[in-house]
Amino acid sequence: MVKRLGVIGLSPENGHPFSFSAIINGYDDEHMKHAGWNVIYDYLRKRDKSEFGIPNTSVTHCWTQDKTVTESLAKACKIKHPVEDIHDLVSEIDGVLIARDDYASHYLLAKPFLEKGIPVFIDKPLTLNLNELSYFLPFLNSGQLMSTSSFRFSHEVKEAKKQLFKDETHLLRGTIVNGWEKYGVHLIEGFAALTDFQPQFVEYEPSFMEAYVIYLKNGSKIQVNCAGSQTPVFIMEALNKKQYIRFEVKDNFSMFKQMLHSFIESIDKQRPVVNPDDTTAIMKTLMAGLIAKSEGRRVSIDEIILP
Repeated sequence: MVKRLGVIGLSPENGHPFSFSAIINGYDDEHMKHAGWNVIYDYLRKRDKSEFGIPNTSVTHCWTQDKTVTESLAKACKIKHPVEDIHDLVSEIDGVLIARDDYASHYLLAKPFLEKGIPVFIDKPLTLNLNELSYFLPFLNSGQLMSTSSFRFSHEVKEAKKQLFKDETHLLRGTIVNGWEKYGVHLIEGFAALTDFQPQFVEYEPSFMEAYVIYLKNGSKIQVNCAGSQTPVFIMEALNKKQYIRFEVKDNFSMFKQMLHSFIESIDKQRPVVNPDDTTAIMKTLMAGLIAKSEGRRVSIDEIILP
C-alpha cells in the first residue's frame, strides 16, 4: 500500500518543500524551472530519472500559506491535491513533512498531526523553546516524530567517519553560510555523527565571522564558524594528533533522499531512527549558544533544563 504524504511549507529562502517533494515524486521540468528555486532545479536536473522515488511512497497533498506557492509546488512536484486549509490534510495522509525552517512555527503546525497519531517529520532546527522541546520529546521517543539535519546522512560525513581514528581527541571545526540559529544544526549534526556527542559547555567568540565552540565530555571540541550571507559553503574539518581531514558537503540530493527514506523507515518500524537523546542534546546546544552570545559567558548544557 502506498503511503500518502503531505508537505507543508513555505518559509523564507527555504525551498525544501520543492526539493523533498521532487525527490519522492519526481518533477515537471517546465514548472520546476520557473518555480523560483534555481539551485534546486540545477541539482535535480543532473540526476538520472532512476534516482527519484522512495518505494511505496508518494507526496499526495500540499499546503503553504500562499495559494499561488501551493499551486506552483503541486505543479512542479506532481502533487495531486493542493489544499487551502491545512486541516484538510489530517484525514487524508499517512505522514507529514513540515518542510519549514522557521522553527517558531513548528509546534503549532505539528500539534494537530501528532495528536491524531500521524507520523511527522519537522525540518531543522526542531525548536529553540524548552517548553516545546518538552512537548515534542515523547513523540521523538516513540518514533512518531523525526527532526534532523540531513548532514548526518551525507556521503561526505559517512566517508569521513570511516577514515577518522575513533580513539583520538579531535578538534572538529566547520564553516557554514548564514547563522547559528538555523544553520548551526547542520554542522553540529554532521560532527555528532563523527564523535561521541555529549556536550558540556558552549562559548561564543565574536569576530567578523561569528564562532561558537562546543566542549564535549570526551575532550574533543567542535567549532562552528558562521559566515553570514556569503556564497553557500558547508566546510567540515577534523584534526587530531595523527590526522587532518577536510571535506565539503555538496551532495544535497543524496542526503535529502536518505533522510526521507529514514523517515519512511521510522513509520514502517514505529521506532526512532535518529536517537532522541541526540536531537535533544543538539537543541540544547543551540539554545546554550544563544545564551552564550547574549550574556558573553561560557554556558553549561546542564543549565538548559526541560520543564
